[in-house]
Amino acid sequence: MKDHNYIVIMAGGSGTRLWPISRKDHPKQFQCLTNEKQTLLQETFERVCPLADFDKIFVSTTQQYAQLVKEQLSELPEGNIIIEPCGRDTAPAMGLVARTIYKKDKDAIIATTPSDHAIKNPKNYVCTVQTAFSVIEDHPERFGLIGINPTEPSTELGYIQLGDEFTKKYKNRVFEAVAFKEKPNAKTAKEYFSHWSYLWNAAYFVFKASTFIDMLKTHTPHILNALEKMDGISNKKQLEIYKSLPREPIDTVILEKLAPKERFVVPADLVWSDVGNWRTLHDFYQNGEKNVVRGKVQKFDTENCLLFGNKSKTIATIGLRDIVIIDTEDAILIAHRDEVHNVKKIIDKLKEDDMEDLL
Repeated sequence: MKDHNYIVIMAGGSGTRLWPISRKDHPKQFQCLTNEKQTLLQETFERVCPLADFDKIFVSTTQQYAQLVKEQLSELPEGNIIIEPCGRDTAPAMGLVARTIYKKDKDAIIATTPSDHAIKNPKNYVCTVQTAFSVIEDHPERFGLIGINPTEPSTELGYIQLGDEFTKKYKNRVFEAVAFKEKPNAKTAKEYFSHWSYLWNAAYFVFKASTFIDMLKTHTPHILNALEKMDGISNKKQLEIYKSLPREPIDTVILEKLAPKERFVVPADLVWSDVGNWRTLHDFYQNGEKNVVRGKVQKFDTENCLLFGNKSKTIATIGLRDIVIIDTEDAILIAHRDEVHNVKKIIDKLKEDDMEDLL
């Protein structure tokens, strides 16, 4: 069945929470954030290569980032880049993915993965996705998710609630997905963390293309109708149709409407980060060190800091604790580690002051 297994890397996001390195013209998936040799997109591509034949690995992105994908994955055939006319959130994007690949292979099974995550134990990721592929082969009517075993009571991630274990056939355990939980408050997050049945929802999906198209027909017929109208017309007209769609996430408009027996989840034991902001990146790469450092840095009496310099200047610190400093050519971010989630306030202020060149 591997002949019908496809991987799609979702690479259309903007990553504003990692400003000032992540910018709208060059967002985080195209940046070298977790190592200095590969971008997050390139790391993701390398991670998924064992899961499908080379010609069955695709990237989904918007027109704005298509050229960056081509530059960073130059070995990828151009026909394996699925280009959204514009960003319309995950439900339309995955609908376009499913229809594009279904037209190539009516038996296609698709696993999607975000392009901007970091995983230190990729073999575990590969094994989990292989299990999900096998479940779909045996249960093509279901929609599959991969949930991550939490390592802390996070308030920054959504959760999947596990139900009954519906089969013991596979190497990994497989459960029904009873419910999806939005990002919780601190008290609720601690309750989730204390119970085995809650996993982080990291947007790893596995499904049969034809089944997902049927789900679109049932739950979001307006998306399917728009995608069908886009066949065989000019790029300009495709943009007009696609742009008219509302921004809709797949979780709320499709997945939450499915019955538990229409979904399954495979728990994954991953050393993982969504690289969601500077604190999560710092936590992921600290490894017992006092600081995480890149570039030209001189530090004295400095602990628990993330210090990212650039090639042209040196960052010098004395007596700092729990501070993030990100130095780029045209902007410097200095923030307390626990306040970096408020970077959006800076983005909003830059927009208000018409400083588009810094976004």
